[in-house]
Amino acid sequence: MNRPLPVTLSAILLGLLAALELFAALGMVAAGFLFLHKGFPAPPPTPYPPSFLPIVMFAMSLFFVALAVWSILTLIGLVRLRSWARYSVLVIAGCLAFFAGMGSLMSFAMPFLASSVAPPTPDASPALMHGVFFVVGAFYALFAAIGIALLVYFNLAKTRALFLQNAPVNLAPPNTCTGRPRPIAITILSWFLMISTPFCGIYAFFPLPAFFFGYIVYGLAAHLVFATFAIMGLAIGIGLLRLRWEARIAAFAWLGIGFLNMFAILTPWGSRNFRLYMDKFAVSSSTAPTPIVFNSTGFVLLSCLFGAAINLFLLWLLHRHRDAFTPAPPAPPLPADL
Repeated sequence: MNRPLPVTLSAILLGLLAALELFAALGMVAAGFLFLHKGFPAPPPTPYPPSFLPIVMFAMSLFFVALAVWSILTLIGLVRLRSWARYSVLVIAGCLAFFAGMGSLMSFAMPFLASSVAPPTPDASPALMHGVFFVVGAFYALFAAIGIALLVYFNLAKTRALFLQNAPVNLAPPNTCTGRPRPIAITILSWFLMISTPFCGIYAFFPLPAFFFGYIVYGLAAHLVFATFAIMGLAIGIGLLRLRWEARIAAFAWLGIGFLNMFAILTPWGSRNFRLYMDKFAVSSSTAPTPIVFNSTGFVLLSCLFGAAINLFLLWLLHRHRDAFTPAPPAPPLPADL
C-alpha cells in the first residue's frame, strides 16, 4: 500500500502529538500526588477545599489520555488509509489551527497590551520581553500553519480519492435526514461542537460565576447557564451531523447570541462588569489573581474581534452549504421493461 509522503509525515506528527499528550498526563498525575503529599493551603476567598486541586489535576490527566488515545487511533487509521481517519485529521487540524492561531495573535499583541495598561518593570528589559512574546507567538504560528496545511492537503481532491479507494463500498444512501452527503466543513463543525461543548458543562458542577449579556450570575443561575450552553451546543452538533434544518437555524441563533454577548462586553457598562467577572472567576477558580493585561481594553477588544471573525466565517459556511440541509430530490424512476 503506497502512502504519499504528506500522509506519512502526518502520521509521524500524530505520534509526536500523542507522546506530548501522554507526557502532559503524567505531569498532571505527578502534580496531583505532589499536592496530595504536601497539601495546598487555600486562602479564605477560595471556596474549594485543599483536596480540590488534586482532583482537577487527575481529571486533566484523563483528558490528556483521551486526547492521546484519539491521536493514536487516528494515526493507525491514517497508516491504513481509512476514510474515517481523514475526517479525524481534519477535526484535529481545525482545532490546532484555531487554538494555535488564537494563541499566536494574543502573543504578538501582548507587548502592546501590557505597555498600555501597566508601566514597565524597572528590572525587566522591554526588548527581552518583546523577544519572548515574539518567540512564543512564532511557536504558536508554526502550529497554526501546520493545522492549516493539514486542512488544505486532506481536503484536496486527490487526497479524498486516495482514501476513498480504501473505503468499503457502500451503496446505501447517506445517513442524513436529507439524503444528501454531508459537506466536510459541516462534519468538522458538528464534531467540534460535540467534543468541545461538554467541557462547558463541567463548569456547571463547580461554584463558578457566569457572564451572560453583560450580567454576572452566581449560584444556581450560573449552573443553569453553563449546563444550558453545554446541552444546546451538543444538540446543535448532533443536529448538524444529521443535516437537520432546525439545527442549522439553531446554529445561526447560537452565533447570534455570541455576537450579542460580544456587543454587551464592548459597552462601557459591560466592559466594567466583564473585568469584575474576570476577577471573581479567578478568585473562585484559583489562588492567582487575573493578570492585568487580560482585563485591559485592548485585550478585550482583540478577543471580541477575533471571536467575531470566527463567527462570521461559521455563518458563511452554514450559508454556503445550505443546500445540504434541504431534502434530496427523489431518484428517477427505473425504465420500464420492454
